[in-house]
Amino acid sequence: MGDRPGELRALLDSVARQDGDPVETVVVGNGAPVGAVPAGVRTVELPENLGIPGGRNVGIEAFGPAGGDVDVLLFLDDDGLLARTDTAELHEETDLAWRALDAGWMIDYRADLVLLHPTLPPSRHAVHHRMVARNRVWPARRNLPAPLVPGYLGVWLLLTVVRRPSAPALRAWFGGFREGWATPCGPRRPMKWRTVWRLTRLGRPPVI
Repeated sequence: MGDRPGELRALLDSVARQDGDPVETVVVGNGAPVGAVPAGVRTVELPENLGIPGGRNVGIEAFGPAGGDVDVLLFLDDDGLLARTDTAELHEETDLAWRALDAGWMIDYRADLVLLHPTLPPSRHAVHHRMVARNRVWPARRNLPAPLVPGYLGVWLLLTVVRRPSAPALRAWFGGFREGWATPCGPRRPMKWRTVWRLTRLGRPPVI
């Protein structure tokens, strides 16, 4: 972030317009200066870009150790917007959800909350297809019990082929898939089998 000050200001203004109790806001400059922000908004500027998960981890710590000073944390990107009240929608969220559930947390799906994001094709990023595949493999290697890894990745491989991407996109996807196996994915902490069962009962078995 750092190169979209107009979008950031629009996002912060949309947060301030929400009904209910005041929202405490922290903006993390992930390797970039934050610039001017509205009064009451705290800022943290990092000397280098830590990536999306790393930047969010810093934001969490701004609310006490492990975010323990607050009840709810919400992450927003600087190119998103919280919807107006009169408005009639690369796998890091899967990794976070799996680990949170395995740690005993509950995920509350809130269909009444509406967020906005510009309508842009993900493929606008040159590395999109490669990163989608690589980042599908990494969380599986880190978080899934070994017997489930082939099934989970096999399902996504099949879905990718069925969607009939272009030949260059498919080559990039398979390149990312190989990269996901060939490169370090971080510490492996497979979820408990009771978490697998919990996900299954929630309608999200970790093979899809």
